[in-house]
Amino acid sequence: MMNQRVRAWLFYWSIWGFLGVYMATMDEVMYPKMHFFTTIIPMNLAQNFAWGCAGLGVLWMARRWPIERFAWDEIKNWTIHLFGSVIIALIGLYMIWMIAIAFQDPSEMSKNVNDPEHGYFHFFKAYFHVNLLLMWAVLGAFHGLRIFERYRKREVEAAKLESQLATAQTQALQMQLQPHFLFNTLNSIAALIHSDSNAADRMVSRLADLLRMTLDSGTRQQISLRQEMAFTDAYLGIEGIRFQDRLTVTKDVPAECLDAAVPAFLLQPLVENAIKHGVADMATPSTIEIRARHEPPWLTLEVLDNGRGVNGNRKSGIGTQNTAARLQLMYKDRHTFSLLSTPGNGTRALVQIPWSVEPTAK
Repeated sequence: MMNQRVRAWLFYWSIWGFLGVYMATMDEVMYPKMHFFTTIIPMNLAQNFAWGCAGLGVLWMARRWPIERFAWDEIKNWTIHLFGSVIIALIGLYMIWMIAIAFQDPSEMSKNVNDPEHGYFHFFKAYFHVNLLLMWAVLGAFHGLRIFERYRKREVEAAKLESQLATAQTQALQMQLQPHFLFNTLNSIAALIHSDSNAADRMVSRLADLLRMTLDSGTRQQISLRQEMAFTDAYLGIEGIRFQDRLTVTKDVPAECLDAAVPAFLLQPLVENAIKHGVADMATPSTIEIRARHEPPWLTLEVLDNGRGVNGNRKSGIGTQNTAARLQLMYKDRHTFSLLSTPGNGTRALVQIPWSVEPTAK
């Protein structure tokens, strides 16, 4: 592939070449007696090559004394550009005149050679303003592209900063979730120490496994659903010790969904919420169901319980608040998160995010 500098040179000279062909069609109309392919085309291409060389002088001047803004402290550069473009236009016009003489018939060439001042003055009156306008066009194009590049660079930097801020905010929310979960688990262990020391010991072991998995995931914002399910299973193992036969967990997660990318620590707060409102307040056995399905272009996740349910849409807890905030930061408006609860019919948490496959999934 051609590098950027080569492409820029090709683009620059192709513009002058196209302009030369365009001007040749104008000369064909103005001078029908001149041969188009042997005289008009070569002459105009040569003249536009000379214009292109003059344009290089304008570009050098623009780089050497760039114009940053419309302000009095830029008056020096504006003045240099004004007079410099006039001088370059005069030099370029003289080169173009010499090329025009070279393509004239012998009689016209003899007149211009014998009286160059008259010939050049006539040429000057006819073409100087066009020549100067072309030099200003080169100058304007250079500064226009320069402003555009600076604007695009600022946009890229702004997008990068926004992404870094969103990542930092997401990490902060994730860090807030982990102490919240750990505090609740330690409370459960403390409650079991005196009543069932063996269960407390198993819970500590499960907690160590879960914390190891948390450390292994590091600060990654996304992991595979397989990893997230393993983390959730470890958490449910802890809660299973606490509630024993009162808690039944069913999972409907197709194999095709296991490599899907999901926000780290997504399901645990939803499962914890289901246990808090669907199991902890009930003396009878309760069921929690975890579902996943691929509905192009979405990955849909659900956590359902058959608990008592509550009135309204519950998003007031730390876990659910943080889940909603993290999803908004990561996916903006391209996601769905609802937590609906009906008295007597349990609670249904629904998350819908864009489908993608975690590249590091195993």
